[in-house]
Amino acid sequence: MSPEQQVSTAVSDAEAFLAHATRIASRTDGALDAFLAREAALRGDLGVHVSLVTGAVDRLARRGGKRLRPALTAAAYLGLGGDDVARIDGAFVALELLQVYFLIHDDWMDQDDVRRGGPTVHVHLRRCFGDTAAGDAAAILAGDLACATAQGALATVLRGASERAEAASVLARMQSDVVLGQIRDMRSDALTAAEVERTYALKTGSYTVDGPLVLGAVLAGATPADVAPLRAFAAPLGVAFQMADDLLGTFGEGEVTGKPIHGDLRQGKRTCLVVELAARAKDDPAARARLEAIGKGSPEELREVADYMQASGVRSTVEGRLADLLSEARARLVDVPVRADMRSVLAGAIKALGARAA
Repeated sequence: MSPEQQVSTAVSDAEAFLAHATRIASRTDGALDAFLAREAALRGDLGVHVSLVTGAVDRLARRGGKRLRPALTAAAYLGLGGDDVARIDGAFVALELLQVYFLIHDDWMDQDDVRRGGPTVHVHLRRCFGDTAAGDAAAILAGDLACATAQGALATVLRGASERAEAASVLARMQSDVVLGQIRDMRSDALTAAEVERTYALKTGSYTVDGPLVLGAVLAGATPADVAPLRAFAAPLGVAFQMADDLLGTFGEGEVTGKPIHGDLRQGKRTCLVVELAARAKDDPAARARLEAIGKGSPEELREVADYMQASGVRSTVEGRLADLLSEARARLVDVPVRADMRSVLAGAIKALGARAA
């Protein structure tokens, strides 16, 4: 294939994914609205405090989000023989509510103030309850509620004992992997670059790429032989997604990301960028000084850290590793047994998920 043909194919794949993702996002938004309305009707009036918590969950679920996970689930479902995609609307809702659960708890752990361009749930509930401790406790319960509701949403689409068992297992594995990854992330001072990538596979790749794809395959009735190459494709892409997020978290603009600028540096997160900086700090006093500012420096000092990462090649090194992971995903896509149109969608997803860096 000539370079011109490769560019044309890449554009075609990107357009295919965009069109697919737009359709599924619209379906997901509609299904989410309907499901949350039914849940509210079933709950009835349980008082103002319950309404504050459930309302916070509902607003975050509806506030933005690209619905990438449902798009991947739909691609695997249709690509591996699934019929009408409307049949799995509940799975799309489940994935979005599972993400809401993760976001609520993650924002509280990181003490972030902004999510998707609005206040984080714990910040909002602190204001509502007029008390920090009560607001934080309510936020934890809000996350728990989102998780439980996600399980209920998935249950609406399952049929047959085998499908119920497999799909429930996929959802449970997503949740447990993220928790394990978060534990590693909390205590990551000694992690190497390879160990950071392993953490990324657990805390992000598991519920962003691997889990959604496997869920779609299970709902389509795919065999283990079909699922194995799908998971092999998902592995590097899930890590790449988090690396791209790290780049945005350090170099992205808050107006674009919907999160505070230099948030990762402020929180002292052991991202792939920080690990690369730490490796250089062993022999470079300037790198060592920047490393010491992470997690405790002023906004100006954190800006200097980001500028140093740019000027010293830390950023380009991470971007190079990101490019390698995306190439690995493209190579593995060849072995995924999906129909041609969904193969094009998945090829487009590689760019959409991995090429998001600022």
